[in-house]
Amino acid sequence: MRPAVSAMSLCLFLSSVPAMACQQTAGPAFELKGDTVLDTRSGLLWKRCAVGMTFNDKTGGCDGEPDGLTQETAAEAAKKAGPGWRVPTGQELETLVLDTCTGPKIDSAVFPNVEASDSGEGAKFWTTTELLPGMFYYFEFLEGYADAHSAGYGLSLFLVKKP
Repeated sequence: MRPAVSAMSLCLFLSSVPAMACQQTAGPAFELKGDTVLDTRSGLLWKRCAVGMTFNDKTGGCDGEPDGLTQETAAEAAKKAGPGWRVPTGQELETLVLDTCTGPKIDSAVFPNVEASDSGEGAKFWTTTELLPGMFYYFEFLEGYADAHSAGYGLSLFLVKKP
């Protein structure tokens, strides 16, 4: 009788521990619209490729090289993209981070070729959220962490707007 009780106790313990499964995609919260995607949870419209890259309708990927932008040139790129486009806040960009088992920490089907932004230090993307004067948060999408860098440093950029 003792082994049955131990086995049952183990099963009850394991069922109370949260599952350690990793997400592979963000699921149906995204509506793909060519080179943009609507996040139905937040209501935000995102460009699917980093600034400097172009969405390829045939392959569903991003062609070209991402631009390394400072905070100033990131704001200029957003203006150039058209009305409403801007650099995301930290809170907005954080909604794209996934807890994946392997690979990029962003839905690669929605935001393809994020690895192209890796210049040897990871795929880092700007936000407008300031940590200290002249220091802004960024998210790194290969390892899935946030950090901060000086405004003059060149990082990648996803553009966002409210539709």
